[in-house]
Amino acid sequence: MASPTRQAGSLKSRPVLRPSRNAAEQDLLPNPPRQTEVVRQPGLRPAGVRLAPATILVELRVRNYALIQDLTLQFKPGFNVLTGETGAGKSILVGALSLLLGGKPDPDMIRSGADSATIEARFTNPGCIAADCERLGIDRGNELTLRRRVERDGRGTIHANDSSLTLAGLGQLCDRLVDIHGQHQHQLLLRPQVHLETLDAYAGISAERERFAADFADCRRVDEELDRLQHELSERHQRRELTEFQYRELRDASILPGEVEALRAEQTLLQTSERRFALIRRLEELLYEQESSILGSLAAVEKTLAELTELDNSLASHRTSVADSRALLDDLWRALVRYHDALDFSPERVEEINARLFLVEKLERKYRVPAAELPDLAAKLQAELNSLELDETRVDELKQESVRRHEELVQHAAALSRKRQQARLKLEKALTEEFAAMGLESARLEVNIASAGNSLTPSGADSVEFLFSANPGEPLRPLRKVASGGELSRIMLALKGVLAGVDPVPVLVFDEIDVGIGGRVAENVGRRLARLSSTHQVICITHLPQIAKHADAHFVVTKQTRAGRTSTSIRELNPEQRVNELARMTSGARITDSGLAHAREMLNTARPRSSDGDATPTDNRRTRR
Repeated sequence: MASPTRQAGSLKSRPVLRPSRNAAEQDLLPNPPRQTEVVRQPGLRPAGVRLAPATILVELRVRNYALIQDLTLQFKPGFNVLTGETGAGKSILVGALSLLLGGKPDPDMIRSGADSATIEARFTNPGCIAADCERLGIDRGNELTLRRRVERDGRGTIHANDSSLTLAGLGQLCDRLVDIHGQHQHQLLLRPQVHLETLDAYAGISAERERFAADFADCRRVDEELDRLQHELSERHQRRELTEFQYRELRDASILPGEVEALRAEQTLLQTSERRFALIRRLEELLYEQESSILGSLAAVEKTLAELTELDNSLASHRTSVADSRALLDDLWRALVRYHDALDFSPERVEEINARLFLVEKLERKYRVPAAELPDLAAKLQAELNSLELDETRVDELKQESVRRHEELVQHAAALSRKRQQARLKLEKALTEEFAAMGLESARLEVNIASAGNSLTPSGADSVEFLFSANPGEPLRPLRKVASGGELSRIMLALKGVLAGVDPVPVLVFDEIDVGIGGRVAENVGRRLARLSSTHQVICITHLPQIAKHADAHFVVTKQTRAGRTSTSIRELNPEQRVNELARMTSGARITDSGLAHAREMLNTARPRSSDGDATPTDNRRTRR
């Protein structure tokens, strides 16, 4: 590969690497769950084949919540159905579960007369959240118990296996444990980031996307190291330039040991040169140059005294003294002449010394060291300069590696995009067929894929969002803006059915899924819920016998009034009680023999018979495909 074009520390060919929009939503749809060996095929799983998920919600306990005083519900693997008359409190259970999973507490939902409400759920084999538990410091073992207590003043506590937990931590766990349809806050498939992961799961490229994400992270690390080294090299270059300038400044100054002291002494002498010159001139004049100079006068004294001693020898000794004095003064005069000749009163030299001392003082202030230490500082800077040699070899290597990795990422992202485009049409077709079976004949769902070109994220170059239209002539809108709870639940059921083998959330709760449907559509919805329960634990609240008849476990919710207090209770039905409940759901409060016969027939068409003729639930034992 040709060397990359370099441009002031950047790469012309480097695409933009962007972090994912929401780190908390990364990897929400990883590879198929480990507890089942699934060969992923788009579409529904054949009836009668059950893959019981390893993680199930086995028990839900609710205390002092709305009409519930103290209720414990033990769910089964597979398909669990809750029925009961309108107003009995079926949706209260979903509300309690939503609160446990991180919903906003409402003080008005605390049972009258109680100070707090407590919701507790126990899950078995929570392997799907092993990494989350480890990260949050939760000792999960073979079971996970979540407990949330809310008080009227808004305060409360959250525990996971007796370990305190934050609301954010609770959300991280529950997003991977339970998906509630009918309560928007728990519908993962309403999130655009999950749409991309859903499409990848359907296309069978989740593992490939994860490899891309790993390569993306490696490329980011190379870029970060390159940026770090370039920044370090830039700082090193700036440091070298500064050190080199400082060294040259001190080197060019050439300050010698003892030079400053000598200059200052010379400066002091030069400052008195004019006065000293005048005094010497005066001494020269007094000693020799004036008409009545001292030396001239002494010579006259000596001559006159010589004449006197010739006349009187008594003063001869004084003649010698005068001669000695004249000799001494003559020596002084000669010394003054030499001193005068040596005296240099040069204004240029004064300026030169002043400039030199000014430079020294400036360097002392700049480097904050005395003049005597400036030569040592120059030597130190020279040594530092030698250690700041610039080696761009590693930077050049990283630039080439960065270009190579970015080119590979762009190619890999393009391959992912092609596979997503290919899977998009198949997914849309499969969902259209599912919609028709569930009474949404006119509904359209379009998988919108927008490419950002070379602007990459850990998922590639694409952003994916599901667009939906329920009726002919209506524009496609983002799925998250679909308002109808029942309609939305059926859309989610269609998606869950198509993606049954790759959706890792083990517990699915459907509320309001039967709103506005009946007859053949209700029968189809029931079958799809039953088939979905082969890979997930399904909990469904329904008013329709066509759905309830497919259940592995059937619970009825009732409301009683005792001692002036109303409360909700729940119980699991045995086979005969199921017949009566289906008859009530079909015929109303007055149950007839024909209604009971019809109920038994419904169960017979939904489940195989045992030897005694009773309807029995499908075997939940794990079957490998």
